[in-house]
Amino acid sequence: MLLFMLAILMVSSCNTETRACGRQKRLDTFRASIPDNVRAEFDAISSSEDCEHVGLLLEGARNEFPEVNSTLDSIVNAELIDTFSNEEIVHYFWYYFDYAIETGSVRGP
Repeated sequence: MLLFMLAILMVSSCNTETRACGRQKRLDTFRASIPDNVRAEFDAISSSEDCEHVGLLLEGARNEFPEVNSTLDSIVNAELIDTFSNEEIVHYFWYYFDYAIETGSVRGP
């Protein structure tokens, strides 16, 4: 019986999404929701200081394009960061997702 339960546990955990994979999906969702010029600047972030500039670009895009604003509102509500400024949103997705995935600092599984 114990072996049977262990086998079920092993099989069910084979399809479990890793944290890195989950973060990558969330990052991809964020990146897909922002205009190309903002995405290019987001992808070029190399330090926290760059987030201010990209945050200003994001703010402009949200003001100019209602669909971008609506989509981002949904994303930040889902992430529970709806009180964040645009700069803080950019920093959040850069530091906890992009940078963390790039440096391998996302703990598994």
